Amino acid sequence: MATMRGGMDSVSDEMVEAMNVTREFLNNRNVEKDKLDSTASKVGDQAPDFTAERLSQDDTRTGENVALSDLLDKPVGLLFGSYTCPIFRDQLRRYEEIHQAFKDQINFLCIYILEAHPEDGWRVPHNWDKDIRIPTPQSMDERAKVASLCRGKEGFTIPMALDTMENKLLTLYAGTPERLYAINADGIVTHKSSVGPFDMDDVDAWERALSELVGPSGDS
Repeated sequence: MATMRGGMDSVSDEMVEAMNVTREFLNNRNVEKDKLDSTASKVGDQAPDFTAERLSQDDTRTGENVALSDLLDKPVGLLFGSYTCPIFRDQLRRYEEIHQAFKDQINFLCIYILEAHPEDGWRVPHNWDKDIRIPTPQSMDERAKVASLCRGKEGFTIPMALDTMENKLLTLYAGTPERLYAINADGIVTHKSSVGPFDMDDVDAWERALSELVGPSGDS
């Protein structure tokens, strides 16, 4: 699989300008992502267990943790993202469609991670066009408040949990800026999306991977 750094070599100057950064910034950032990705689980690996605090259905903190091992009575569809990532935000409806199609056979969990494009970091015009101007959360309460926008404004019903303020799960799964995993009921990674994923084809590939974890009769 091509590295993110290699993929950025083909990005046009116009696109780099639209992303409100320099090519050097992108290259340095993607070197860091490649390094993070090299230590994360790969297809065929045992998915590392974790615990994360659940959000309630009304998008408030619960103080209750969910572990990956708690979900392995079924296959798991695991995704990572943040509201200030325009690509993740634009894909939420597609994720919701996949969730609705498989929610009886697959346990889904979205891990809400570090903001990709906060106002005090890498700002992007696409967010300004949508009047999305969110600073980096400085506490779990603030992270929960921003995470609620994914569900409240986007009609997103996939169960959600919060990464730690130390970004432990982002690091463990190379989840930045977003990532998709399919995990079978034995806890083995059967699909890992590219970093991003920046293309809807990657989302479709995740759907196919989840489908393969469900038997022909609809039983996992």
